[in-house]
Amino acid sequence: MKQLKVDQLEPDMILAESVYSASGKVLLAEGTKLTPDLIKRLMEMQVPRVCVNDENTIPIDPNEVLTNRVHTQALRILGTVIPADLCGSRLEDAQFRYELVAETIAKIMETKEVHELFLDLRTIDDDTLDHSITVCVLSLIVGAALKFTPDRLYMLGIGAMVHDIGKKAVPPEILAKREDLTPQETQMFQAHVKEGYRILREHGFDVPIAKVALYHHERWNGSGYVNRLAGDNIDLFSRIVQTADVYDDLIRGLTYKQKYLPHEAMEYLYGAGNFYFDVRVVKAFTSSISAYPLGSLVKLSTGEIGVVVNVQKTSAPRPIVKICYDKNNNRLDYPRQIDLSEEKTIFITKIL
Repeated sequence: MKQLKVDQLEPDMILAESVYSASGKVLLAEGTKLTPDLIKRLMEMQVPRVCVNDENTIPIDPNEVLTNRVHTQALRILGTVIPADLCGSRLEDAQFRYELVAETIAKIMETKEVHELFLDLRTIDDDTLDHSITVCVLSLIVGAALKFTPDRLYMLGIGAMVHDIGKKAVPPEILAKREDLTPQETQMFQAHVKEGYRILREHGFDVPIAKVALYHHERWNGSGYVNRLAGDNIDLFSRIVQTADVYDDLIRGLTYKQKYLPHEAMEYLYGAGNFYFDVRVVKAFTSSISAYPLGSLVKLSTGEIGVVVNVQKTSAPRPIVKICYDKNNNRLDYPRQIDLSEEKTIFITKIL
């Protein structure tokens, strides 16, 4: 192992130690094979030195390491967001969708053209790869709810996974900025959709997949960018991915100025159906994805604390909660259940 300044790095060198951001998040994982783009990114992030392997180091395949991590994370997300009743036909339906989506994820992980882009997604910023994985899983669940064939589901999943690849061309300081962007910065940021389309076509992806990168910021009413498409002029893949993209942005607080609770993000989608989003996609999304996974510990507007024990398919943002603690944090001897889909004046205020 040897330590080098970033301007001494050469393509095909292997990182011997992970590179971290100022906040402690991994920017490049140990074992990553450096490319010209990655070296440029390190320079832009003003990383002073990195450790690389020398001729005595046993090499590992960084793509395989990262692909395994992405696969594991995707399955973990899948296991938490598909709502499942404790019995009945809806449990069977949820299990079928879980297996279908899990199989599609596995097929995506085996696609060389996709996992070759994981490193690029990981180095864009601290959140892009995690966001892309989540958007992929959410989009696949919606596609399954809309009865997509396995082939269409596979294409949708790839498009969702790499929808933000164009951000690699956006300066890091713009991606990291939380204040309002200047007009010039906005133009530079919005250019990532065209750049993403270009990158995906150059990597040999089919047009329907590359269109997701180009159109995922379009809106149903024509107010999006960059082509101002509206309604059915936006392809269905992109309409699904844009819905999943906004939902995850809201609950992560990535683009918006505040973090939303999951049910608040769901209600935002409800309210924007047939305005910003295709209402058919919104209905499939909100009926198929659990805002509060089973077992979530939540605080209610009454001050009481409970555990989510069931999710009604028709009202996923308002689950059944078993109240375990009163508003003074005293444990109840006899916990009781409350169905938030019926108790309209009570709502979840916090996930604990």
